[in-house]
Amino acid sequence: MNYIREKSQYVFNRGNLKMIALFCMTLDHFAVMILDSWLKILEKESLEFFCVNTLHIMLRLIGRIAFPIFCFFIVEGLFHTRNVYKYALRLLFLGIISEVPFDMVLKHTFFDTKSQNVFWTLLLGLITIYTIDGIYKKVRCQKAIRYIIITATALSGMYLAEYFGTDYGCIGVLTIVVIYLIGREEYVLSVVINVIGQAYKVSTYEWDKYFIVVLVIYILLIITFSTVIYFCKKVNNINSKKMLAGCAALSCLNPIEMAALVNVRLFAGYNGEKGKNIGWLFYFYYPLHLAALAGLCMLVKLY
Repeated sequence: MNYIREKSQYVFNRGNLKMIALFCMTLDHFAVMILDSWLKILEKESLEFFCVNTLHIMLRLIGRIAFPIFCFFIVEGLFHTRNVYKYALRLLFLGIISEVPFDMVLKHTFFDTKSQNVFWTLLLGLITIYTIDGIYKKVRCQKAIRYIIITATALSGMYLAEYFGTDYGCIGVLTIVVIYLIGREEYVLSVVINVIGQAYKVSTYEWDKYFIVVLVIYILLIITFSTVIYFCKKVNNINSKKMLAGCAALSCLNPIEMAALVNVRLFAGYNGEKGKNIGWLFYFYYPLHLAALAGLCMLVKLY
């Protein structure tokens, strides 16, 4: 009976969690694509504007749940996929075919070289942690030197994401790296890389006359969430621990991402099993639903 009770707490498999991610992502993109455009044509003081804006905020908050799940399963994919190179090629292919729908949604144009879809972020994250994993396995050197090499590798991945303007940018790659490192119980290294990565992100901002106030707020957020990353070692469930650290890294410079902390509870129920095989649906759904939303928006002449 104790065994049955203990097992019953694990209610989610990979398939379940991926479907949750797709659902939340769809609501988020609906808010970005449809509701954003709708709000622009409404009078700001009208009841209709208030209702649509409230719905917009709610859907955007729900949408925060999706990205950390994608990041978590990139790390899982590193260890569960039979061939990492083929996995990377799938992400590359999906990044290419998703670019036009992504630009249609965010930029209202067929192609924009300044912004790239989330699959490029996931691909760079996979390459980064694959390289770090290789450093752990193959590089024989002092611990301090290994940490320096790993930090430089992580920063390289973050730099590329920011340089090419991928969705979530350097913080997206950082989230994947932190989830990977927490899985290795590298709490201090995770904090160090988070602080450096967040500082790099801050350095890319254009500052106005209030930059000192904003900078102080950012510093406080970075300190707060870096502390969360370090003390997540107190969490017993390994999946909740990794998700807590990932969400903390993601929330440093954008507190709205704290809504993703719902994932900490969801992943406490993750049983590690594959579940229903949704295969390519999990990936092809991204460009297909973006194209559908863009088509809908054009059909009703929202832009």
